[in-house]
Order: sequence, then structure tokens, then C-alpha cells
Amino acid sequence: MLHPEDITGVVLAGGKSSRFGSNKALSRYGESYFLQHIVRKIQPYTKEVVVAGFYPEYQKLGVPVLKDVIPDSGPLGGILTALTYCSTPWILVLTCDMPLISNEIIMQMMAVGRGEAIIGWKRESTPGVFPLLLSKSLLPHIEEAIKEKRFRVKQLFDRGNACLIPIPDELQHLFANINNQEEYNRILS
Repeated sequence: MLHPEDITGVVLAGGKSSRFGSNKALSRYGESYFLQHIVRKIQPYTKEVVVAGFYPEYQKLGVPVLKDVIPDSGPLGGILTALTYCSTPWILVLTCDMPLISNEIIMQMMAVGRGEAIIGWKRESTPGVFPLLLSKSLLPHIEEAIKEKRFRVKQLFDRGNACLIPIPDELQHLFANINNQEEYNRILS
């Protein structure tokens, strides 16, 4: 079982949100914004939380905001930046557009780890659904992938040494990421 003092929480928030039409990290959700909501959600399970993706508005959150070490390398670049920054052996990675993720999902991930380098979720035949727990031991592999212009996060699962948790049907909706205004309006109603 992983413990909070071994984990840095990482919220990926550097995307362009082109399908959404505006920066979705700053979209209202309840009494806060997507980004604030996710930061607060993972704080109890981590030593610290950082935001990977630099927009000046993020500085108001009171957590470190990291500029990509290698710009324009997508979510994998945000993960690389976080692994380079963190002092913990693990990172818990969520995207800023997953406001429905539950405490139980995070706790289950922390409980199943038995020495794997990556712990994630599997939807049918799709491995690597966020959130993910990643070991710092993956850092050289991620650096190599980015140098070779291979930016897909799912490639990390090709290396083996992964624990994939099947998503139960009744929890599928909690893994939704919000990509457009229609999906956003649906979760607000």
C-alpha cells in the first residue's frame, strides 16, 4: 500500500482546451473551478500537490505551478516535468477536467500497489485511463520517449510492470473528462 508521504499529486492543466472553447481548468464547478476542485480532492492523499501547466491565473491556487521542461510535449511532458520536480517516489496524476473522480477511486489505487511502476485503470481494452500512479523509476523512459517524439501516455503500459484495475460499470461515469460545452452542461445539471 502506498502512503501519502510517498506521493506528489499532479494536476495536468496545460492543454489548449480547443474543443471546450476556453480554459476548462478555470470553468466553474460548484463553489470553485475544475482545477481548484481537483487540487482539493487529492491533497489528503499526497505529500504535496503541483499543477503541471503554466498559466498566470493558476498562481492564485497556493500550490507550485510548473512550466513544462520540454514545451509542446503534451500530457507526457507534464508528467516528465512533475517527475523531475517531485521529491517523492510516486506521483498521482489527474487531469484538470475530471471533476467527478471519487475518493474511493484514489484510495483503491493506493491500496493495490505491489511494486509495479505504474498503477492505472482499464476501460474495456483501453489501458491507462487517468488517474494514474507513476513511479519515479519511469523518468528515464519518459525522457527517452519524448526525445523520440513519442508523446502518448498509454505507451508506458507497453513496458509491462503495470497494475491495471478494471473500471466497474457502475463507476464508469466518474472517469469522465469534460472536453466540450455539451459534456460540461451535462455534469452541471
